[in-house]
Amino acid sequence: MTPRAATTAEGRATREELVRAAMRAFAAHGYRGASMDTIAAEVGVTRQGLLHHFPSKVKLLLAVIDQHDQDDAELLAELRDRHGSLSEIVQAIVRRHAEERANVARLFTVLSAESVDPGHPAHEWFVDRYRRGRELVSEWIASEQAQGRITTAMAPAQLAIAVMALMDGLQLAAQLEPEPLDIERVIAELMALLAPHPA
Repeated sequence: MTPRAATTAEGRATREELVRAAMRAFAAHGYRGASMDTIAAEVGVTRQGLLHHFPSKVKLLLAVIDQHDQDDAELLAELRDRHGSLSEIVQAIVRRHAEERANVARLFTVLSAESVDPGHPAHEWFVDRYRRGRELVSEWIASEQAQGRITTAMAPAQLAIAVMALMDGLQLAAQLEPEPLDIERVIAELMALLAPHPA
C-alpha cells in the first residue's frame, strides 16, 4: 500500500468516525446544542482536523442525515429480501431500531422535530424524506392489497401516511416511557385489523 493510499484510507476512517460521533452528539444534545469541539475531541482530532473533513457544522449535519438515510436504505433492502409482508417488515424495522439503533432513533426524533422550522438546515431533507417514504410505503401497501393481505377499504396513499405516523409515534413513546413498550404486539394487532375479513 502506498503512503497516499494509506492516508486516503485513514482519512475515510476518520471521516466515518466523525459522522458517527456527530450522530451521538446530535442525538444527545440536538443540532444546535452539540459542540464541534466535543465531537472532534471524541474522535481524537483537533477542531481544524474536523473542519478539514466538514468545513461547517451544516456540512457535518448533512453528512449525518445522509448516513442515517443510507443505513435505513440498507436495512429496508435487507428486510424486503428476507420478509414477505408489510407487517413483518414494519415489525422488524421497529425491533432493530429499539435493539440496535437507540442513539440513531433518538437522533432522528430530535432532528425531525427541530427541522419543522423552515430555517433549519435539515428542513428540506426531512420534507423530501417523508415524501419518498410515503411513496415507498404506499407501493408496498398497494402490493399487499393486490395479494389480498391488506384491506382495500383505505387507499394506499392514505394508509401509508397512517403507518408512518404510527411508527414515528411509537418510536417517540418508546424513548419517553421508562418501561419497555410492547411495540411489536401493537403493530401485529393493528396489522391484523387491517387484514381483509370475510363478509
